[in-house]
Amino acid sequence: MSVAGNVAPGPDAADNAPGQRHSDSGVMDGASSSKVTVEYHDPSGVFPLIQEQLTARFPLRNLHWKSPNRPLRSIDSLHVELVPSQKSVHIAGVTSHGQTLSDGSQGSGSGDHTAETTSNIRAATKERRHQIPGLRQTPYLKVYLLRCDDSETYKATARKQLREWVKAHTPPAQSSSTSSKQENHDAFEWMIIHVVVPDTPAAGQPRGSTPATAAAGEKEKSSATSLWTRGTTTIFEKIRADFNVSSKSALDRVAQVRIRRDAVPAHMLPPAVPTLAPAVPETPQEEEHAWNDVVTKFKSLILLSFDLRVSQYEEDIREKDAQRSLPGWNFCTFFMLKEGLARGFESAGLVEDALLGYDELSVGLDTVIRSQAEDGEGGQGGEILPFTEELFKQASQLYAEANEQGPGDESRTQQFDTKPISWRRKNYRDLILSNKISIFDFRCYIFARQMALLLRLGNAHSARSDLSSKSQVRPSSLTRSTSEDIVGLASKSGAQKEDPEDLLSLAELCSRALNFITFAGRLLREDLRNGAKAHAFDLPQAFVDNLVQSWTYSALQQILEETATPSLPVSTSHDDMSTKSSGKMQPFGDMSREQKLNFVEPKTMAHPKRSSSLQNRRSSSADPPYAQTPASGQVVFENGQYRDAPAPSHDIALQQKTGAQELAGTRAQLYLVQRRILESIGKSLGWAVGWAAVLSSSGEAEFSEVSLDGEAGSEEKGESEEKTPSARRSTHGLTAPALLDAVSSNDRFRQCYEILSDLIVKHYMAAGQNKAAESILGDLAALRFDMGDFAAAAMYFGRMASTYGETRWNQVEAAMLRMYAQCLKKLNRKDEYVRTLLDLLTKSAANKKRLNIADGAVRKDPAAISRNWLDDDKVDTTGYLTELVEYSEQLPYDRAAPMSGFFNDIAVDPYIRHYEDKDGFQLRLQFRHVLEDEVQVDRAKVRLISSTSVQAKEIWLESAAPIDLKRGMCRVWLDSNVHTNGPYIVDKILFSARRIIFSHEPFTKSEATTPLGIINSVSAMSLKAAKKARILCFPRMEAFHAELTSSRTIHMDQRRSVELRCSTGWNEIQHAEIRLRSSSAGLRLHTANTTVASGSVAIKDKKKPGIITMGSIFSETTVTLQIPYDLETMLPELSIKAEIEYTTEKGQFVYLSSFSVPIDLPLDVNVHDHFKNNSLFSKFNIKSANHVPLEILEVKLEGSAEYDVVAPRHASTPTMVFPKQPMAVTCKIIAKEAKRSKKKASKPGSLALSVMYRSLQEDVLDRLVGVFTAAIMDSSIQRLGRLLIGTFRDQLQRSLAPQLEKIALLERIDLGPFEDMQWSETIDALPIRERQEVYEWLQNWHTTHTTIHVPRSVPSSQDSATSATPSQTPNHRKIIISVSIPQTHILTTTSLTPLNAPTPSTTISSPFTTLTAGQPVHLRLRIKHTRRWGPREKLPTIAKIATPDAPIDFIYTIEANPEIWLVAGPRRARFSAKEGEVVERDVVLVPIREGRLMVPDVGVRVLREDAGDGKKTEGEGKKNEEEELACETDCLSAGEVVHVVPDVRSVTVGVGEMGERRSVVWLEGVVGR
Repeated sequence: MSVAGNVAPGPDAADNAPGQRHSDSGVMDGASSSKVTVEYHDPSGVFPLIQEQLTARFPLRNLHWKSPNRPLRSIDSLHVELVPSQKSVHIAGVTSHGQTLSDGSQGSGSGDHTAETTSNIRAATKERRHQIPGLRQTPYLKVYLLRCDDSETYKATARKQLREWVKAHTPPAQSSSTSSKQENHDAFEWMIIHVVVPDTPAAGQPRGSTPATAAAGEKEKSSATSLWTRGTTTIFEKIRADFNVSSKSALDRVAQVRIRRDAVPAHMLPPAVPTLAPAVPETPQEEEHAWNDVVTKFKSLILLSFDLRVSQYEEDIREKDAQRSLPGWNFCTFFMLKEGLARGFESAGLVEDALLGYDELSVGLDTVIRSQAEDGEGGQGGEILPFTEELFKQASQLYAEANEQGPGDESRTQQFDTKPISWRRKNYRDLILSNKISIFDFRCYIFARQMALLLRLGNAHSARSDLSSKSQVRPSSLTRSTSEDIVGLASKSGAQKEDPEDLLSLAELCSRALNFITFAGRLLREDLRNGAKAHAFDLPQAFVDNLVQSWTYSALQQILEETATPSLPVSTSHDDMSTKSSGKMQPFGDMSREQKLNFVEPKTMAHPKRSSSLQNRRSSSADPPYAQTPASGQVVFENGQYRDAPAPSHDIALQQKTGAQELAGTRAQLYLVQRRILESIGKSLGWAVGWAAVLSSSGEAEFSEVSLDGEAGSEEKGESEEKTPSARRSTHGLTAPALLDAVSSNDRFRQCYEILSDLIVKHYMAAGQNKAAESILGDLAALRFDMGDFAAAAMYFGRMASTYGETRWNQVEAAMLRMYAQCLKKLNRKDEYVRTLLDLLTKSAANKKRLNIADGAVRKDPAAISRNWLDDDKVDTTGYLTELVEYSEQLPYDRAAPMSGFFNDIAVDPYIRHYEDKDGFQLRLQFRHVLEDEVQVDRAKVRLISSTSVQAKEIWLESAAPIDLKRGMCRVWLDSNVHTNGPYIVDKILFSARRIIFSHEPFTKSEATTPLGIINSVSAMSLKAAKKARILCFPRMEAFHAELTSSRTIHMDQRRSVELRCSTGWNEIQHAEIRLRSSSAGLRLHTANTTVASGSVAIKDKKKPGIITMGSIFSETTVTLQIPYDLETMLPELSIKAEIEYTTEKGQFVYLSSFSVPIDLPLDVNVHDHFKNNSLFSKFNIKSANHVPLEILEVKLEGSAEYDVVAPRHASTPTMVFPKQPMAVTCKIIAKEAKRSKKKASKPGSLALSVMYRSLQEDVLDRLVGVFTAAIMDSSIQRLGRLLIGTFRDQLQRSLAPQLEKIALLERIDLGPFEDMQWSETIDALPIRERQEVYEWLQNWHTTHTTIHVPRSVPSSQDSATSATPSQTPNHRKIIISVSIPQTHILTTTSLTPLNAPTPSTTISSPFTTLTAGQPVHLRLRIKHTRRWGPREKLPTIAKIATPDAPIDFIYTIEANPEIWLVAGPRRARFSAKEGEVVERDVVLVPIREGRLMVPDVGVRVLREDAGDGKKTEGEGKKNEEEELACETDCLSAGEVVHVVPDVRSVTVGVGEMGERRSVVWLEGVVGR
C-alpha cells in the first residue's frame, strides 16, 4: 500500500542517498505516511502554471469514507503530496516542490510524444514495487496535465498520447484477472486536467455543459453562439466523450482549468495570430467553480483508491492470520503486511484506526515473544534476536573510552541516545523484514510509531512542525507572476481555522510512555547482558545500570518535550534543568490560580485530522459519534457509490479544552521517575538528598544545635565536592547531558533535585492532586532542612502539617514533625513550635496506645506472633513532653490540646464519695499516661452538667494539689464543695500544665442556632449517653438542705409569697447568701420584702435583686423565709432555681437545687346571698378544684365594724370534700345601725371568709415519707437517706393519684409490689458493693409495708406498726377570701294572708291548709319596703325623687300560673309608699287544679318617672344610665303550699271481700263543708 515514503527523509537517514527518492532505501529511511501521493504527468510543462492554484486548495477538507464492514469515518483534512512522474521530469524539467533537473531542459508543451514514453513509465512503475505489499510506495491518483491548444492538435497527437497513457495507467480495479486483484495493494485512479493557455484557439472555446459549469452554462452558450454553431464540439467535450465511460454510475475523470494571462510567463504564450477568435471571458465565480470541480474529483478518486486498497489489505491479513498455525508462518512478514494497512489509515487521516492497528501488533509481538520463551529458539512466528549488535558495540566502545580517561579528564563522554525513541533512528523495517531485529528494537519501533500517532492525535507542536516543513510549496524554477486573486486565495487558505490541541491524547501518550519506558529499561538491561554474554565481554553492573538510567532519563525527557504545550502553562513555564539557577524556591500558594490562566495560542494544522473517527474510544464503546451521518461534508463515498452532501457551515463552535488535569498528572509521574533516577545515581555517589539525607544524619530523636550562618559543615561540604576515584567510576556510562550536569557537584545535584521536585509539585497541583503534591513538598522541606535553610523548610512543613495529622503516622512523618519543630524553635516561632510538639506527641501517644492494645492481646494469647515487623510507627519522644511544658511558659496565653491524643483510658468513676465531716463530695478520675516523660500537672478539673433540663448550673471538681504523672495508670480524687440532687454527666475534663491545657469531652454536643444567629449548645438531655456514664449526685442526711413551697396562709387580696425552708444539719453557719432566679415567664420575686416566718436568724442584706444575705445560724436549726412574688400572667406552677452559698469553719459550700412550686388553689368557693328586712343570709359552697380530695378543718366568716355575723355551730370532726360532693355553709349577716348612722356616706365594708383545709395527697405523702424516713434512720443505710427518701417521694407521688378517693374513704393505701416502685435505676447509680445491701433492705421494708393505714386520728397500739399517724407538725393550709356585702337600693317585703287572720304575719297556709277547687279565697296583700341596704344619698338621682325619704311609685305583679290559679281582679297595680309604710290590698284567688299547689309570688318593681315637670334632659338621661336602681323583693309567702281538694258533697264507700260483690257493704255519708 502506497502510504509510506511520502515525506522527505529525516535528518538521521538523509545522508545515504539524497537523490533516490523512490528507491527502497529512501523509503525505509525517511518514509512518512502523513499524506497521500498524487502523481502528475506533465509532458507540456504546465504544472508551474497551476501549482499555486492547486496547492492553495490543499489539504482536502470534509471527506467521508464508508466501508461495508466499518462504520462511517469522517476526515476533516487530508494532505496531498504532488509528485511528478519520471517522464514528466525529463520533459518539463520541473519536479515537485520546485526540484529541477540537472540539465535544466524544459519541454515545449507541444505534446508530441510517442509510445516509448508510456513504456518507460510502466517500466519505472514496475521497478518500484516490492514483494511485501506494505513496503510498496505508489500514488493514489495519477493526473495527466494536458495542454492542447486547438482541435487539430488534439486529433493529430494529443488523443493518441492520452489513449496510450490511459491504457498504461488503467487501475487494477477495472480488470477481473487474478493477477490484477493483487494490484489492489497499489490501487490508483487516473484523471485528465485540460489546461487552457491564453491566446490559443482553445481559450476561445466555451466550456460546454460540464457539471462544474452547469450553473453558468446557459450564459456561456448564449455568448458564444455567433462563433460556435450547433454542430461544433469543443476540445473539452471531445476529451470527455473519448475517455469518460458512458455509465450513470461512472465517475467523470476529465476537468478543465483556464489560466489567466498574468499568470503565464511570456515565453510560454503562443505567438499572436490575428485570425483567432476572441477568448471567452471567465468570471471569478466560473473560475472558482472550475477549481472546485477539480477538488471534488480529487476527493472522489482518492477515496475510491483508498477503499480498494483497504479491502485488499484486510483480505490478505485475514488470509495470513488464518495461516498462523502452519509451519513457516513468519510474524515479521505478517507485521509488515498489517503495518501497511495501519500506515494507509494514517495517510488518510484515520489516525485512531492506525493506532488500533499498532496496538494489535504490539499484542501479537507479546504472543510471539512468549511463545519463543516457552519453546526456545525458533518458536512459532520466527525468531527475534535476544540482543542488539549495534547497541552492544556502542556500549563496549563507551566503556573502553571511559576506562582510558585520566583522573582529571572531565570531557570524556559523548552524547548517547539523546532522542532514543524515534522510528527514524535506524532502518527498522528492513531489520524486521530480514528477521534481524532484537526484542528491544522491535518494542521501541512499535512504541515510536504509537507515539507519532498519538502526537498527531494530540495536534502536538512537534507533529505540526514536522508536517509543516514537508508541506511547504517550493517555488518553481520558472519565473512567473501571481495575480491579486491568487494571492487572496492563498491568504484565505492560510487563514483557515486552526484546530486546538487534544490534551487527552497527549495525556494518554504520557501514560503509555510511563509504562513502556520502565518496561523498556528492563529490556535494555537484559539486552546489554545478553550481548556481553554472547561476546564474552564483561560489562560491570554499575556501568550497565548507568546506561539504562541514561536511556530511561533521555526517553522521559523526550516525552516531556514532545508533550509540552501552551495549553498547559506549567509544562512550558520552566527552564532547562541544566541552566536553571539555584535559589530559594517560592511557595506554591498561588499555583491553583496560575493554572486557571490557560490560553490557546494560534497553531498550524498541518496534518490530516478527522472529527468523528473514534473520538470517544477511551470513554465509551457504545454509540460512537461516527455511527451517525455527519451534517456537513462535500463528498461521501459509501460502498462504491458517491453522494453529494451540502457544503459545510462556517459556524463551527469552539470546542472546550479538556484533559489538562490528566496531562498534568501523567507528566508529573514522568518527572517523578526522572527524580528517582537522579536519587539512585546520587546514592551510588554517596550523595543522600531529601529524606534519605535527614534520616541518615539524625539517628537519634534529640534536638541538636544547627548553625544558621552556614559556617558549620563547610569543610564537609568541600570534601563532598571532591569526587573519589570510586565515585568517578560510578559515573561511567552516564550519557544523558542532564545527568552529567547533575553529577558535576553535590550542590548541582541538590539543585537539580530541587528543580525536578518543583516541576512535580507544579504539575500535581495543576492536575488537582494536592495530596501527591504535598508529599513532594515534604521532600523539598527535607532538602531545605538538610541545607540549613530553616525558614524555607518551615514554610513547606507548615503547608503539610494539617494534612499529615489525619493520615497514618510513620517514621517519615515523625521525622518531619521533629524537623519542623526544630526549625520553628530556631526561628523563635513559639506558638507554632508548641503546636508542632503537640502534634508529634500525639503521634507518639497514638503509637503507644496501639502497642498497649497489642500487648494486651499477646498476654491473652501467648501464641500470637510478634508484631515488631509491623511497627513502622516506633519513635522515641523522650523529653519532648517535658520540653513542651517548660517551653509553654514563654507563651502569652494558654494553649489547648486534646487530652485523648496524649492519654488513654480516660474515665471518671460514676459514684460519688461524701466527706465524713463536711458537705460536698468527691469523684475519682483515672487515666493512663502512655508517654515516657514524667510531668507535673498543676491542677485537674472536671465539669459536670445536669442530664435534665431542670438544673442548668454546672459543677466543677478540682484537685487539691499538683499531680505528678508517671507512666501507667493514674488515679486522682477531685473535690467539690457543691452538693445537690439529680443525675449529672461529665461534660469536660481539664489538665493544666503551665500554659498547656489538656481538655477532653466524653460526649460531643451539637449546636443550635437561634433566629438571631446566636449559637447555643444543646442541653445534655439531648445526648445519647449511656446510663452507666451518669453520675447521681445527692447529699448526706446531715448536710444542709433547703425546700421551697408555697405559703401556707394565702390572703386573696394581698401579695402572695413562697416559703424557703432551710435546715442547717451539722453545719454551724457563719454567713449565708441565697440567690434565687426565676425560670418562669412573668415571675418577679421581691426578695427585698423577705421576712422570717420562723426560726432565729437575722437578715443582713436584701437590697440586691434576687440575693438574700443571712447571718449566723446554729446547727440542727430550721429557718423559714417568706418571699413575696408577683405574676404577670396566671401560671399553674413556679419554677425557681436556688443557689445557697454558706460559710462554716470547714470552708465555703454551695447548695444547688431547682424547685417547682404549684400555686393553683385546690378549692373553689361560691356564695349565694338572700336579703331580709333586718339581715342578710349568705350561703358558701366549698368544693375541690381538682381530683384531690380536701379535708375542711374550719370555715369561719369574720365580722366587721359595720356587720355582725352569726355563724353555724362548728363541726366536731373535719369534713371531707370531693370534686362532686361540695360542702355548704350558711351565715347570717346583720348590719349594725349605730355604725351605719355614723358612716352613711361610706362604702359598705367586706367580710373575711377563712377556710382551713388540708390536702389529702399532701397529708398522705407526708405521713408515708415520715414512716419511710424513720425506718431509714434506724437502718444501716442511713448515709443514703437523702437519695432513697427523695426517690421514694417521687415514686409515691405518681402512684397516689389514681387512688386518692379510695384512701379518703378506706383510710389506707396500697403501695403495691416492690417492682412497681422502680428502684432499679436508683440502685444502679450506687457502687456495686452497696447495691445488694440496699436492695435487700428496700425489699424487706416493702414486704412489711404493703398496706399502710392513714387514719384521721391516732390509731390504737396494735395497728401502729403499719399505720401512718397524723403528723405532729401542723400541715394544714389556710386561705382567706374577702367577701363583699352586696347592695340593693330598695328591698320590698310582700305577704299574702287571709282576711280573717288573727295577725298580719299569719300566712295563707296556716289556718287554711285545705282549699276547695273552684272556691274563691279572699286574701290580703301587704307590701312595705326599706332603703337600708343601699346608699340613701343616691336615691334622689337614681329613683327620680326629691329627697331620700320621699315616696316612690311601685308596681306589684301577682305572678300566678293561669293554669293553676285564677286571679279575680287586676294582676298588676300601682301604688306609692314611703319607707316603712305598709300598703294593703285585697286579692281574690280561685284554685283551678286539685292537689298541692304553690302559693303565687308577688313581685314589686319601681315605677321610674321624671322629677319636677316630668321632662328629662339629654344630659340627665345619659347620667341616669350610668347606674340602675336595684330593687329586691322578699316574698314571705314564697314557697308555701296549700292542699286543693275537689268540691265533693257526698261519699259512698263499699266494704267487703275482694272479688266478691255480694258480700260488699255500702256506706253512704255526707261530707260537711
